[in-house]
Amino acid sequence: MAIGLNVVFMGRFGYPSGMASTKRIQHFIDHLQAFPATTRVLQLRPTGEGTPGGQGGNHQGTEYRRIGADLKLDWRLPVALFWYHWNGIGMLKKWRTDGAMDVLYCYGGVTAENVLLIVAGKRLGYKVVFDIVEDNTYIDDKLTLPGKLKWLAGEILDRYLLGLADGVVVISSYLRSLYGKKIALSVPLCLIPISARCDLCATGGREPGPMKFVYAGSFAKKDGIELLLEAFEKVHQKKGNCQLMLCGTGGSVENYQARIAANPAIRYVGYLDDAEFYRFLQGADVLCVTRTGSTYANAGFPFKLGEYLATGNPVIVSDVGDVRRYLSHMEDAIIVEPGNAVAIAGALEYCLDHPETAAKIGQSGAAKCRQYFDPAANGRLLVELIRRL
Repeated sequence: MAIGLNVVFMGRFGYPSGMASTKRIQHFIDHLQAFPATTRVLQLRPTGEGTPGGQGGNHQGTEYRRIGADLKLDWRLPVALFWYHWNGIGMLKKWRTDGAMDVLYCYGGVTAENVLLIVAGKRLGYKVVFDIVEDNTYIDDKLTLPGKLKWLAGEILDRYLLGLADGVVVISSYLRSLYGKKIALSVPLCLIPISARCDLCATGGREPGPMKFVYAGSFAKKDGIELLLEAFEKVHQKKGNCQLMLCGTGGSVENYQARIAANPAIRYVGYLDDAEFYRFLQGADVLCVTRTGSTYANAGFPFKLGEYLATGNPVIVSDVGDVRRYLSHMEDAIIVEPGNAVAIAGALEYCLDHPETAAKIGQSGAAKCRQYFDPAANGRLLVELIRRL
């Protein structure tokens, strides 16, 4: 690329720390900075654990700005919306670079929260890329009235304003097929899967003591926490010598707190910062990705699977989406039927009975992670897409 490259990542994800979406963006940023390119982050309506206070800063050479933290459904909303868009458009103007290719990378596609900023970006000369990681048409979480209105607005915008995109990134084969039809291949479309760094693999064998089964991530309905708890309770009652460790955040956590508190073998550790989070994963004996079989769960791809595989620990994963595109059952992971607590219990019991075989599966899974989910390879795919804009 003969001219300079300036990429602004925009979306409702944590930055500089956060969960799966943050790590996807950070891996892209790391590759682009080595390209080299200028990278910035415009964080919309920052909420949740791991989001520091303040309006912005600089993280490893990437300037970032947060807007919309004060947006609330009260009498001040009209004024807050004005300043939200004023500040967002102001940052896009400030970050636009003469003589360079300006790219606005929209995580999550077009939404009610970013549509006016996208339109402004287009008028300022930015090339717009949508990163689609879910099919929200089939979202299976219970929504509040504001949530339903936001969902409806997103569906309408995705249907009628997808043409704002100059390029589209998707995370799964399902989404590639869906958006290939929507855009009729009028703009470049690229499947870029999850990514994970494999340089922090767990070392050594199992530590003495109960086998530690671990889940770390969100607690949405699609994540099948209910299934995992049911399966673990049965196995623990039957065999003992195991414990379940849960980590993460989300509005549904409270639904499970009483059940967790009633069982000493189950422990919820809350949200962990990045360093603690990776130590937590490395200290597991078996990691669990137990999704439901819903269309919503099958449309995307479990972000956490890459981080799990990267540890070299064995992984139990539900057979959703593209899992079998990359992994083989009982070779690289223990793949179970989605939505089936009995199948999950069988996988947990297998790991208890065959720890050496499970450990070999974990090492093979780490090799597949290096092969398919390499951040540098994904970064090259993004650069290739940008070249085609």
